[in-house]
Amino acid sequence: MNFEIMLDLLIMACGIYMMYWAVQMKSTNKIPPMLVGKGFPINRAKDSNGFIRYTFPLTLTVGVVLLLAGTVGALELFAAYPFAETLMRLALLIILIVYGMLLMRAQKKYLVGM
Repeated sequence: MNFEIMLDLLIMACGIYMMYWAVQMKSTNKIPPMLVGKGFPINRAKDSNGFIRYTFPLTLTVGVVLLLAGTVGALELFAAYPFAETLMRLALLIILIVYGMLLMRAQKKYLVGM
């Protein structure tokens, strides 16, 4: 098994993990520690319901995208088209950067009120 397939399997696992935490967050109405900074007192959040409403669709969507990208990579569906695979990886990187920026914005708006 080569390194790229192992990386794609890890990306798939991260996607499943994000989807699990998104559904868990929505069903229990509790913010998972993975979505806030280390050591953040979740119980002192300004508007945890607003944070959950804002981040649930984002987290679920990014989880699905990670799962699909990992599956496409692991199955080597774009192996014959290296340019398409590179574009997919670049798009995935951009999606993760935008998700991180939106998550930080949500933390500032709903959790600490800056």
